[in-house]
Amino acid sequence: MTTPGSQVRERPNPVDGGNRPSRARPRPSLLDLGERFGLVVILVLEIVFFVVMEPETFGTVANVRIVTTSISVLAVLAMGLMLPLLGGRFDVSTGAILCVSSVATASAMSRYGLPLGAAIVVGLVLGCAIGAVNGLVVAYLGVNSIIATIGTGTVLIGLVQAYTEGLPIQNGLSPWLVELGNQNLLGVPTLFLIAVVVCFASWYLITQTPWGRFLTATGSNLNAARLNGIPARRIVFQSFVVSGLLAGIGGIMQIAAQGSGDPSIGGIPFILPALAAVFLGATTLRPGRYNVGGTVLALIFIATTISGLILVGLKPWVTDVFNGAAVVVAIAISAQVRRRRTGSMGVGG
Repeated sequence: MTTPGSQVRERPNPVDGGNRPSRARPRPSLLDLGERFGLVVILVLEIVFFVVMEPETFGTVANVRIVTTSISVLAVLAMGLMLPLLGGRFDVSTGAILCVSSVATASAMSRYGLPLGAAIVVGLVLGCAIGAVNGLVVAYLGVNSIIATIGTGTVLIGLVQAYTEGLPIQNGLSPWLVELGNQNLLGVPTLFLIAVVVCFASWYLITQTPWGRFLTATGSNLNAARLNGIPARRIVFQSFVVSGLLAGIGGIMQIAAQGSGDPSIGGIPFILPALAAVFLGATTLRPGRYNVGGTVLALIFIATTISGLILVGLKPWVTDVFNGAAVVVAIAISAQVRRRRTGSMGVGG
């Protein structure tokens, strides 16, 4: 006789299509609960601390709007960083793609007189095209993803600087797009709502579609994925294309947030908060796995910390110091959690 907690169920395996017995999971230990929700607890305590320290500035609706607006573009960029990582690869060029998309969209309106819709298409197509080049080099030519995308990003930043001569493009832009960065819907910044939609779409793609499961399986064990009939190269290639698309969306949002197509954005310092959030997010909610919820939570934690530190009187340089330290700490913790749970410490080749 079996109890509901001890029954063995047959569940289809999303990778091999077969049925394997799966036993009910044991109750999570304190360590498991700490890993899953530790960042949530720290965030709550941090908010309480800064509200007590700076009640007239930190604990205001205006500051909440500033924080949520500041993470909107970075949240979309983080989704673009996460997809190749799920496939076992690393795309360092997402910031540069964002910059190219932003400048191209602004230039299409300012210098060539294209309407907003057509200019957005230009930015998105460019993002996808650059992502396709990255995917081709990494998935089909076998070049290390970190080396390949560092090279791509460096070339892109150089080309943008040559095209703009280092000057932002801010004349002739669509007033609707420029004003979007200051608009609220039901009291919530519109850019943040757009980011929420993109994050939800990313979550759905990763967790609710066969493509997302194939991508995760490829990143977990490439050889096993191939043996189970998953077209690993094509999946990795497509992850870079979608990553480029998301970076392109982020570039268009950056125009709204900044009011111009800025050629100075997109470098490593720009993507550090998003990068730290992806790895820190892999240590929470679903430890050992890159996940959308953990990434967004980590991004809110990083932005809240920086906002609080500046409001209590620390100098602006604390932003760079904290972001850099957060990346190192997040990758280290993520690697240890991943090794403990999966036996792998890989970040992406």
